[in-house]
Amino acid sequence: MNFRHLFVLVALCAPLCASANQADRKQSELDALKQRLQALQEDFHNTQADRREAADELRQSERAISSAARQLRQLDGERQRAQTELKDLSLQTAAAKSRVRQQQAHLAQALRAAYLRGQGDALKLMLNGGDPNQTARDLRYLAHLSRAQHAMIESLRDDLARLAMLQQQTRQKTSELVQLQTDREAEQKKLVAEKQQREQVMQRLSEQIRQQRLEISNLKRDERSLTQLVERLNKLMAQQAEREAARARAAQQAKQSQAEEKGTAAKSRRPIAVNTETPVAFSTDQPFSRLKGSLRLPVAGELMNQFGAPREDGGLSWKGLFIRAAQGSVVKVIAAGQVVFSEWLRGFGNLIIVDHGEGYMSLYSNNESLYKQVGERVQPGDPIAAVGNSGGQPDPGLYFEMRHQSRPVNPLLWMK
Repeated sequence: MNFRHLFVLVALCAPLCASANQADRKQSELDALKQRLQALQEDFHNTQADRREAADELRQSERAISSAARQLRQLDGERQRAQTELKDLSLQTAAAKSRVRQQQAHLAQALRAAYLRGQGDALKLMLNGGDPNQTARDLRYLAHLSRAQHAMIESLRDDLARLAMLQQQTRQKTSELVQLQTDREAEQKKLVAEKQQREQVMQRLSEQIRQQRLEISNLKRDERSLTQLVERLNKLMAQQAEREAARARAAQQAKQSQAEEKGTAAKSRRPIAVNTETPVAFSTDQPFSRLKGSLRLPVAGELMNQFGAPREDGGLSWKGLFIRAAQGSVVKVIAAGQVVFSEWLRGFGNLIIVDHGEGYMSLYSNNESLYKQVGERVQPGDPIAAVGNSGGQPDPGLYFEMRHQSRPVNPLLWMK
C-alpha cells in the first residue's frame, strides 16, 4: 500500500474533532510514514546496484547474439558462393565429357579408315612404280593425316586429364559445401542457445527496471502526499467543516488522477501512425542536405511517439522516433555514409551510427544484432541491423534519431 492510499485511509478513519489525543495519534502515523519512506529509499539504492549488474550481463548476451548473427550471415554467403562454384564445375565437367566423347568418336573413325587402307601405305606408294609426283603428293597427305591423328590423341589425353581434375575439384567443393552446412547448423544452435540466455537476462532486467520506475514514481508521489498530510493534519485541528471539504477534494483529485493516468496509458499504447515504406537503393551526387523530404524511415512499423513530445514517464522529451516492429525485422540505412559507431551502449542496447557528411548523422538503437562494423561504407537501403528490444526496451522496435552538428532534428521532416 503506498502513501496516497494511507493518506486517504487516515483521512476517512480519523475522528473529526480537534482533540490533543487525535493530534498525537496522527503525529505517530506521520513518524511511521517517514520511516517507511526511508526504507523505500534504501531499497531503491540497493536495486540500482542490482540494475548495473544485470545491465552488464545484458551487454554480454546481446553482444554475443549480434556476433553470432553476423557469423551466420557470413556462413550463408560462403555457402552460396560454394554452390555457385559447384554449379560452374558441373557445367565445365559436362563440357569436358562432351569433348572427350567427340574426340573418341573421331579417333575411332580415323582408326577404322587406317585399318581399311591396310598397313604400310607409305612403303606401297614408293614401291608401286607409279607417277613420282603423285607418289610425293600421296606421301605428304599420309604424313599430314598421321600428324592430325597424333594431335587428336594428345588432345584426348589432355581433356581426359582435365576431366579427372574437374571431377576431383567437384568432390572437394561438395565436401566443402557439406562442411559449410554443418558449420551453419552448429552456428544456428549456438544462436538459439544465446537467445534463450538473453531472454532470461531480459526478463530479470525488465522486471527490475519496472520495479525501479515504480519505486521512483511512488517515492515522489508519497513524498508529496506526506507533505500534504502534515498540512492537512494542522488544518484538521482547526475546523471540522474544513477537514471534510479537504477530504472530499482529496478523494476527487485521487479519482481524477487515476482516470487521467488510465487515459494517458491507453493513449500511449496506441500508435500515432503506421510506416510501410522502407529505404531503397538509389544513386545521387547531391550532398545529404539536398535529400531532405525524399528519404524513407529505416523500418516498417508503428510510430509510437512524436518528435519533441514529453515522454510518458516524465523528464526529457523525445529526441527521435520509436518505431514498434516485429522482432528480427531488417533495419535499412536511409542514405549513403560511413559507419562510425557499432557497439552496445547502456540505455540504447546495440547501437549503430552512420555519418552522412556535412555534420549529419543517423542513429539506430535497441537492435537485436548489428550487421556492419566501424569504418564500413553503406549505400541507401543496405541492411545494417535487425530489430530487437536490447537496452531494456519492453517492446521490440527501433529507436531512430537524426542529428546535425550533434543537435537532434525531426526525422519526419526528411521523409517523403
